[in-house]
Amino acid sequence: MTDTNEKIRSLFLTALMVFSVFAGTIAFSGGAAAAANVTVEQAVEYDSGTVELALNGSTGSTVTDTDIDVYIDGNKNPSKYGVTNVGADGTSERLQFSLDQDVQPNRNLTVKVSNLTGGDGTVVAEDIDVTSETITANTKNDTELNAFRGEVIAIEKTSADDSDNSPSIEVEADSVVLSDSYTDNSEVYTVDTSDFDTGEDYTISVDNNEEAVVTISDLSLNVNIDDDVGDGANIDDTDTLAINVSTNRGGEPANATLFNEDDDKVDTIIKNLKGNDNTVFDFGNHSADDSPYYVEVTDNQTGVSAQSDQINVSESDDGEASFETGTVQDELGDVANITVQVDNTEDAVINVGSQNDDNYYIQGQLTDEDGDGEVTVQFNSYTAGTDGTNTVLSVPGDDDLDEVEEGGDFSRTNLSSDALEAGSYSINVTAGTSPDVTSPDAVGTLQLNENSVENVKTWAAPSDADIDDEDVDIYDRIGVNLTESDDLAAEDVVVHEIQASGIEGALEYEQEDGSASDATEAFIDATDTTPDRINSSDTTDSGLRLYVNRTDVGANADANPVNFTNSSDAVTVVDDPDNNTYFVAVDTSDVVFENGKTIIDEEDTRLNATFSVREGPLTDDRNSGSAIYTTSERDATLNLDDDDLVTVSAAAGQEVTGETNVAPGSELEVEMESENEANPFVLRPETDVAPDGTYTATADFSDYSAGTNFTVRTLDVDGSNDFSDEQDGRIVKADTATVSISEQESDGSEVVVDSAQLSEGGFIAIHAGNASGDVVGNSEYLEAGSHEDITITLDEPMDEDFTAVAMPHQDTNGNEAYDFPGDDDPYTQNGSAVTDSANVTIVEEDQTEAPDTETETEAPDTETETEEETDAPATDEPATDESETTAAEGPGFTAAIALIALVAAALLAVRRNN
Repeated sequence: MTDTNEKIRSLFLTALMVFSVFAGTIAFSGGAAAAANVTVEQAVEYDSGTVELALNGSTGSTVTDTDIDVYIDGNKNPSKYGVTNVGADGTSERLQFSLDQDVQPNRNLTVKVSNLTGGDGTVVAEDIDVTSETITANTKNDTELNAFRGEVIAIEKTSADDSDNSPSIEVEADSVVLSDSYTDNSEVYTVDTSDFDTGEDYTISVDNNEEAVVTISDLSLNVNIDDDVGDGANIDDTDTLAINVSTNRGGEPANATLFNEDDDKVDTIIKNLKGNDNTVFDFGNHSADDSPYYVEVTDNQTGVSAQSDQINVSESDDGEASFETGTVQDELGDVANITVQVDNTEDAVINVGSQNDDNYYIQGQLTDEDGDGEVTVQFNSYTAGTDGTNTVLSVPGDDDLDEVEEGGDFSRTNLSSDALEAGSYSINVTAGTSPDVTSPDAVGTLQLNENSVENVKTWAAPSDADIDDEDVDIYDRIGVNLTESDDLAAEDVVVHEIQASGIEGALEYEQEDGSASDATEAFIDATDTTPDRINSSDTTDSGLRLYVNRTDVGANADANPVNFTNSSDAVTVVDDPDNNTYFVAVDTSDVVFENGKTIIDEEDTRLNATFSVREGPLTDDRNSGSAIYTTSERDATLNLDDDDLVTVSAAAGQEVTGETNVAPGSELEVEMESENEANPFVLRPETDVAPDGTYTATADFSDYSAGTNFTVRTLDVDGSNDFSDEQDGRIVKADTATVSISEQESDGSEVVVDSAQLSEGGFIAIHAGNASGDVVGNSEYLEAGSHEDITITLDEPMDEDFTAVAMPHQDTNGNEAYDFPGDDDPYTQNGSAVTDSANVTIVEEDQTEAPDTETETEAPDTETETEEETDAPATDEPATDESETTAAEGPGFTAAIALIALVAAALLAVRRNN
């Protein structure tokens, strides 16, 4: 039965394929235009630009290349498709010629032949089959071909087939799929693979000779409408109509054609596809009048096509624009951020200022390109009035700004002229693109206040600090490697925090319209730092000035300023314009004074840093702020004991401490070198300077003998500069301790430690849970030596079981009082605290109470009605064995009966179902 079905299926497919081929031929023939008493029976482009017309009669005269016109997509005789090499001239009922270039399968090819005898002297072949692959029938079966389903393959007849004017053609898979023969007067047969199965091998035979095996693959050409690409399948006429296209083969071009509801072409985009990735075809917005639309995408190389779903476009509601806030405030000279919100539109027109009220205006056309419903407009009040010469309006991100127009009676020839006056300026915004605004959607106010310099203060940072590292916010450095200070070590970085409003616009101008590439270059370009102008009225256009002068030069001498021209590499600027704050970091190791000396040369200096906005374009009055700070030679001092030694124990985790004037966060090394040839060592533990200027280096001395002497010194940052005095050190015998605690019961108020041995005396602390848990109690001071059964009262009674961790502590400050943390560190072994732990079970004290003889027994309520009766006799005598059994077993018996009833009901239900 299965074989019969397969045979019927094969016969049906064969008949269907044959019918489709002949039906196509008949349809083509019927549509061919009659001319010169002959018609075109078949027209094919194959073999890289060869065109064949199979005619039903002779042209009567020889066709030459000048008689042939070629139309590609309706364009007549494109230059790169010139006609050459007319092979068959038409007199033998076949016309064959070549084109300069192969025609891609997605193109429409039409041929018109003129100057023929009879009729109107022309014959036309329209919409010629363009094939993507050609197989030459040479009886050798030497062709293995991979084709994508939907490609059209040409089978070219050769001289070997001349004996049979119309050889048979068969295409087989598991059975015959196609059986046909060449069209009369044609040497080319076409096979359309659209109905072939992907993954199948198809054998093509000509006159029973196998010529080729074609493996069919799926191009997987997918055309999707995606909200991530455009605005979806149901959009309005202000939205973006877009599709994304994917295929499993990349790098080849494809045509995407947009059609309207009448199947008219609206637009075509050509792009290269990407293998297994989406290619976006964006057609912009379109009218609702021609909706619905669809997009057809054709792979140029194979001719395979795919079509999108329907895209419905409706008329949009009226667009509206508004301001996020009706009043925007900033200082004159800054960049004001004005946020415009748009609804049902991407476009809006903004106006800042008014010719009538402010004698100044600027207008711009906004586009919400990223589709988030808002556009932030940046208005640079420093450059305003320059008539578009410099950037006044701008938008950050992906949004767009066009058609900027600035005007009004107020204008400036250059930036050194007076800027806008401080005050209120009207702003308005209107949805759409028309510049003629008569009724704006929203109005508001831009309030420009007077600018000022509020404060200058200084911070210290390590000499190797990367202040402008984008991965670390400068505020996050505070307390780590940025510390407020007016006393710095030479070679460290001094950071001048300038709190000033009205300078943001000048810095943005230097980056937008000048040559500055970052905030540092912008600040240097916008700010006057030239030493020889210190007593001069000359200034930059902005009027900004920064002078750092050495003031400890003695009487009757001019201040010695820093020459920033020769110290430009020492400057780094981090700006925070939203908070009117600018951090100007100066590496003191690269600072050069006007007299040519450096801070390092001078060792100790007193400096005055002054930032000011001079009288000029931004202010009528000078605003300034100053900070005074000193620099001194880098120094570090090691902490010594009463014998002026650095003393450590022959154990791990030994700490060597000191104090330094270098910036907190700086990295130091403490070098400890043995003086004993029999016990040599050189240790260099690294440490960071703490916020209070102290440092602690930790090293392991457990492998070295007590009594060994060594030297200690502190090395700077890279470990190469010694900037502390060398001190003597000594290894002493390590303090030791043991402790033991057993599992126990307790009322929660105390625990008992079995034993402890302390080499130098101290305390036993109890931690809850683990060694890093809270300290819940500690012993009194214990003398050096051994101790047993040490009872420790807990700070607060424990109300549930816990793990008690016993930890011996030293009495490091000798006051016989437990002062940990701070002093009285734990005894350690191999770098870890000495501990022992045990489970403590909390038990309640026995509380036996005498019976209350005065307790009154309440008589039973004889009037109470009960729903159940008991078989026990209503007497004062004890219940009989029978009544006790009944009372004990009754509930169990009831539960058993209920269980049996449930099982029986279940069995009955099953029986009924069966």
